[in-house]
Amino acid sequence: MPYTVFISLGISAILLFLSLIFRLAGKLRLTLPLLYFLLTATVLNPWAAAHETLAFAILYGLLALSVISWLFSLRNTIRDRRYYKALGEDMSWQVRRARNNGIAMDTVYFDSTGNMRYKDTNEVVN
Repeated sequence: MPYTVFISLGISAILLFLSLIFRLAGKLRLTLPLLYFLLTATVLNPWAAAHETLAFAILYGLLALSVISWLFSLRNTIRDRRYYKALGEDMSWQVRRARNNGIAMDTVYFDSTGNMRYKDTNEVVN
């Protein structure tokens, strides 16, 4: 009886650990390198031992693809932040200009492209 309890607790702990590792790998986009590493460490171990250089080259290639993916995401994030910052500055400039021209803020709205328009005519505020 005690052996089965320890075995089931051990298996549960291993599965919990693997679950956390795969969740972290998914967040970091490292699932394919992790799967490849686990396969070469277990099922494909004889092949990986016989072709060690190729096995490491494949692993490094998968890791390089993940890093390239991170770099593209970083570039897109920086581009989006710059765009939204510029859009916010443009919208605040439009609000200041409309207030200086005596236009009430309850008669205008911003469309999806950031243009200030009149509510009743949908014309762009000049």
